[in-house]
Amino acid sequence: MDAREVKILTDRLIPVPKECRFRDGAEYLLQDRCGITLQVADSAGVEEKAEALCRSYWNVRPAITWKRNAAAGKWRDGAYRIRVSEKQLRIAAGDLAGVMNAFKTLRQLAEVRRGTEKTEGYFLVPCEINDEPALEFRGIHLCIFPETPLWDIEKMLRIAAYHKYNYAVIESWGVFPFASHPEFCWADKKISRNEIRRLVELGKELGITLIPQFNLLGHASGARAMTGKHAILDCNPALQALFEPDGWTWCLSNPHVRRIQTDLVLELYELFDSPPFFHIGCDEADNIATCRDCRKAVLKDLVRDHIVYYRDLFRERGAKVIMWHDMLLERGDERWKGYIVCGQPELKLGELYRELPKDIIIADWQYDYKKKPEDPEPDWPTAKFFKKEKFDVLVCPWFNEDGMCSLGRMAEKEGLHGMLVTTWHMFHDFHFLAIGVTGANAAWNPAKAGCVTNSTRLSCSMHVRQIGWDMGTVEYERTGWSQLQVDAGTHPHYLY
Repeated sequence: MDAREVKILTDRLIPVPKECRFRDGAEYLLQDRCGITLQVADSAGVEEKAEALCRSYWNVRPAITWKRNAAAGKWRDGAYRIRVSEKQLRIAAGDLAGVMNAFKTLRQLAEVRRGTEKTEGYFLVPCEINDEPALEFRGIHLCIFPETPLWDIEKMLRIAAYHKYNYAVIESWGVFPFASHPEFCWADKKISRNEIRRLVELGKELGITLIPQFNLLGHASGARAMTGKHAILDCNPALQALFEPDGWTWCLSNPHVRRIQTDLVLELYELFDSPPFFHIGCDEADNIATCRDCRKAVLKDLVRDHIVYYRDLFRERGAKVIMWHDMLLERGDERWKGYIVCGQPELKLGELYRELPKDIIIADWQYDYKKKPEDPEPDWPTAKFFKKEKFDVLVCPWFNEDGMCSLGRMAEKEGLHGMLVTTWHMFHDFHFLAIGVTGANAAWNPAKAGCVTNSTRLSCSMHVRQIGWDMGTVEYERTGWSQLQVDAGTHPHYLY
């Protein structure tokens, strides 16, 4: 097989496998009673899942043989091996996650039989694939705004799982209908609890665990700062005492805050079926401690006790908390020059990290890269600092593709816990590719991660189409990664 054919086949795969070799020869036909051998260390649920995926992906009912492979139990979680020949498809993996990852790769690689008017089956070319993730935690952060339809969140979850993300942090912005405190949601914008529960179960089926996020320090408005909205106070001025005077941060000196927040986070945690992590936010706490009581207290003690309380609350339930890094490091410190930190020196929180339990996971969000092409590669000192201080660290890029790739390489080299790719309000149009696809490659195989090419874009469009088939999508605005093709504004047909 020549280099051009190899490139065509490799370009179909997101993320790019660690090792992939294609050969000439007769194809393997995906058809009823086709032979599939599963070599796994833990067989729990494997055969049933493989049969279900074959029916879902290719509408075939295979003949599956299961063999125990004890050695695969020592592989990294999610690792797999594929061997395809004319008569046999062999998959080796340590567990169900690895088997599912193998089938995701095979679906991307499979091609419809040629020379027919309508689809009459699929085939695989002979190949050998050895693959494993670089990072243990491969997460994507998704926001549900009042303007966000839940079918869009489902589509994003499906494509993330298809691209081998294994966690999704779900942050709702003033739209979650709390039963314990319904006033903490816009009454006319609440989402369905049943739909959230369905997405949690769907995530399990797809191999991606949903993690709830609730902001316990800053971002207390439940709305973007640029809008001037406040999900609670706009409709409930009687609750002003729970927040600092401008409403952006919680009032940590008010004992009712902890009581109410506890109700809220536990309600979220239980609806998400008690996942292994809970994200407590804690970023960008501008104007913290501005009320009469907080500004007279020792702020470091207030914040420490606040964070440790929730760490203990979730530890009792077998979960770890994730928090953003930025308020733990001070602006003006030369060590962080050129990198994102938000702690104001006058707050005196720069030594707070010393008093926090080391099982808190630090999510270090860094969105920049080189200012000029000739600048040296970023050193990413903040992530290395927290690792040195014995915390597990997630690197958290946004839409800078070069920055994502650089952070992925550094995270693998330094043995960090993983990556949490952030999306915020920009997970459509070209941002979908820059963030989701580049992030998938950077978290799985950073050595081969790079900026999105035309081939990658076309492959991803096929993957989104496959996801649409799984969802039964036929509505125009629900297809693709953009709801509309042109902006119905002043220049709707101007090509940007």
